[in-house]
Amino acid sequence: MSLPRPEPGSGPGPDRTVRLGGGPASERTVPLGRAAPAAEEAECATYLDPTVWGAAAAGAAPAPPHHEPPPSEPPPSEPPQPEPLQPEPLQYEVHRFGPGVPPVAAAVWHGPPPEPPLPPRRRRAVRWLVPGAVLIVLLAALLVRCRSEPPLALGGVTVAAEPAGGPPCGGTAVITATVATDGHAGTIRYRWLRSDGTSSGELVQPVQSGEHRADLVLRWTFDGRGTMQATATVDILAPRHLGAATSFTYACQG
Repeated sequence: MSLPRPEPGSGPGPDRTVRLGGGPASERTVPLGRAAPAAEEAECATYLDPTVWGAAAAGAAPAPPHHEPPPSEPPPSEPPQPEPLQPEPLQYEVHRFGPGVPPVAAAVWHGPPPEPPLPPRRRRAVRWLVPGAVLIVLLAALLVRCRSEPPLALGGVTVAAEPAGGPPCGGTAVITATVATDGHAGTIRYRWLRSDGTSSGELVQPVQSGEHRADLVLRWTFDGRGTMQATATVDILAPRHLGAATSFTYACQG
């Protein structure tokens, strides 16, 4: 098929395309115009898109390709810091959750903490501390008393019986030994000896400070009929040895 030659200057330029009609071949485009060197023809292309012709016919130069600027490199970031290693929990570690128990309530519930036990030597020392202190106080009081007040001194002793004529039948005679003292406090140790062979055993009579006499009393009871000459003797053992006696007659007739 022969194509009509276009008139000079009336056809499309070297960059233009002409649409051909008839059949499927009408969709093809063939570049017209002056022949280009073989190297340039190799670079020509066939356009199938109908919108391309219009843009080429208008003589608009293709827009330069848009080149996006290369992405800027992000600022160097700090290297990640290594996380501190957490110590592994011990087997006896207690994990608590919640507010817990206030210290005041815990003290009321559990009570005060027990005191640590004393060492054995210290406990022995504390055990003997109180008795030792009491003994020292007693010794000091006794020493002060002995130094501040002289011992009891006895002057003399007299013995008398009541009633003076002797007791009646089945009666009791009251024998009193009167001991003179110097007024100091002390203790008199004595015993009564009776003429029937009996003894009262050792007796003690305390004397208060300021007293100048002490009465030692014996009650002798008689029973039965007859007559008996009775004698009672006081034997003072301390603070010094003294003795005195009295006699009376017990008579029961009828």
